[in-house]
Amino acid sequence: MQPEKIGIYEVKSELGRGGMATVYRAYDPRFEREVAVKVLPSELLHADPQFRLRFEREAKIIAQLEHTAIVPVYDVGEADGQPYFVMRYMNGGSLSERIKAGGLTIEDAARILGAIAPGLDEAHSKGIVHRDIKPSNILFDKRGNPYISDFGIAKLTQAQAGNVTGSAIIGTPAYMAPEQAQGTGTDGRADIYALGIILFEMLTGKQPYEADTPMAVAIKHITDPVPHIRKINPKFSEGIDAIIQKAMAKDKNERFSTAIEMTNAILEVARKEPTKLQTKIPFPTVKAKAIAIPQKKGFNALFVILPVLALGTVAVIAGGLFLYNASRSPAGTQAPVSTSTALPPVTETSAPNDATEIPVVIVASTSTDTPPAPTDTVAPSLPAHGGADKVAFVANNEIWLMNVDGSELRQLTTDGGMKSDLQWLPDGENILFISGKTIKFYNIKTDVVDTLTTFPSASSLDAFRVSHDGAQAMISVNNEIFVIPFDLDQMRGVSKKSDLLALEPCIVPKGKTKSALIVRETRWAADDQLVAWLYKGPDTSDQVSVFDVSACDPELIDLLDNFPGTRFMPVGFQSRIMPDFDWDGSSLFVFNTSKRNNGWGELYLYNWESHKPTLLHPVSNKCCYRDARWSPDGTYLFFAFQDEGLAAAAQTLLYYVPYGEVGTGANITPIPLPEGFFKSPKEAPQPALHPAR
Repeated sequence: MQPEKIGIYEVKSELGRGGMATVYRAYDPRFEREVAVKVLPSELLHADPQFRLRFEREAKIIAQLEHTAIVPVYDVGEADGQPYFVMRYMNGGSLSERIKAGGLTIEDAARILGAIAPGLDEAHSKGIVHRDIKPSNILFDKRGNPYISDFGIAKLTQAQAGNVTGSAIIGTPAYMAPEQAQGTGTDGRADIYALGIILFEMLTGKQPYEADTPMAVAIKHITDPVPHIRKINPKFSEGIDAIIQKAMAKDKNERFSTAIEMTNAILEVARKEPTKLQTKIPFPTVKAKAIAIPQKKGFNALFVILPVLALGTVAVIAGGLFLYNASRSPAGTQAPVSTSTALPPVTETSAPNDATEIPVVIVASTSTDTPPAPTDTVAPSLPAHGGADKVAFVANNEIWLMNVDGSELRQLTTDGGMKSDLQWLPDGENILFISGKTIKFYNIKTDVVDTLTTFPSASSLDAFRVSHDGAQAMISVNNEIFVIPFDLDQMRGVSKKSDLLALEPCIVPKGKTKSALIVRETRWAADDQLVAWLYKGPDTSDQVSVFDVSACDPELIDLLDNFPGTRFMPVGFQSRIMPDFDWDGSSLFVFNTSKRNNGWGELYLYNWESHKPTLLHPVSNKCCYRDARWSPDGTYLFFAFQDEGLAAAAQTLLYYVPYGEVGTGANITPIPLPEGFFKSPKEAPQPALHPAR
């Protein structure tokens, strides 16, 4: 019987059931969102205590994986003697469904596999092998972005892993590397082998090896040559055939070293450039407990594969293989289908029984569009760091501009009015900012300040933020939030709420929905589908929430996360004020609390996928900071600092440092500015980094 609740989670339906766990679609009342809850059947706990150990191991493994392409675990607990995981609910279908639908191109393969490759490499770098990469374990969110699912059967390649799980062969025969089928030492290159099979299947609709039984398929992986895709369709290039041959090499030392290396090669073929398959990168191996296979004359593959039969379907199937019973079709915009390469009709194949599997679901907001082919561009005069060459900021109520190294400092405005919400428009020529109830922009080529629009009757104009693609904007006016289409000419005629409504906004304020929040500051995700809003929560404390507004309906705004909330209490948050925050557009936020000088405080990093906060002290382990900003490529951090220990003598200093060096104890130096440049210690610099072009 289906439970009504698991812990605090209200069960809606069963998504799938396998030999080791059951997955339910449930409702999370705390964050008002749908989730997937994976629970262990109580009868298995009573019958075999090893199941509890496997489940606990799975939780620890997933907890180690923090990546935008790997599932964030929202919660772990136990209810009525049943341990459970709570993960994000995915409703965009699986890659296996898209393969069955047909029409996938090399470009699609480059996009889909390229999106999951960094997550797979991240797992491998931590000694974790998925061991069951297959199309049904690549799930999509409702915007069509792909992610790896079901790391639940992953096995740590440290020697002690065998103490818990023994030497059972884990995986699906149709996607099993030769060494995996033989039960010998397995590392991340077994997953690379599976990617080669998936690539073959995406382009042909067929698996490279087919047979009547799972055992026969596994034997073919060990003994049969890798099929040539050009024999199925000669219109495929030699480049794509070479990629498959390399990925599926019998000797794992001859395969691609990383998933990214492989997907970069696919991308080169998609761009019709020569593949660089001769480059050999040493694979960062981790020690695994290998099972020695005696080498004999007259070697017989049946001898090697017999352990599969001996272990039975419990070893190969119930040891972690679950079937995702997708009840929804993929959502979001489908990638365009190329007509340059004619593919053969997709046919149904009698794949070996994949047993059953259930989804361990994951999220990420990283864009998966195939990057455009490189074009000739003029290099910037100053080398870019972190993808930025210049920074605009506020000092003494004026906007200043300088190179990121502090050179060529110049004042842009001279009116002396207060300014906030600095940002560069996508054209890279205009700095947008708010002054009172007016939105203005400064053109760095003409050195002219122009007014975009004014709201004379408004009580407040709190936020304005244009999306990365320049198509939309978020505006908070009179304590109401709107998501509107953005056009400079149309915005010039907007001065009141009725004018905003006339633009046919995507989101309008509506009572008893998330759009009724009083928003003070906003950010867009990299793909402009998710937003982050800084607002005052019901307990009067400042909160940041991540929302999915892609449905363009206030009733369908999906809350994905909020912080600090009940997740953690930041140091220096006694005032309940969060003066500022920034988002890298993917998984990382930075924000500061307020301890002194009207908004200077402790600096925090927050990973919204793992829900883990990190207190940062980049400058000599001291406080205080404000207005941290991510560089355009997310590798550098810009922030302002005042030394709390100097009290009233503290000067405002600006820093631009590699994010990877923050917290390492590395000596960092401030950007050189004239002595006493900032006149008021309470001023907020509010930097805006200019993407290098």
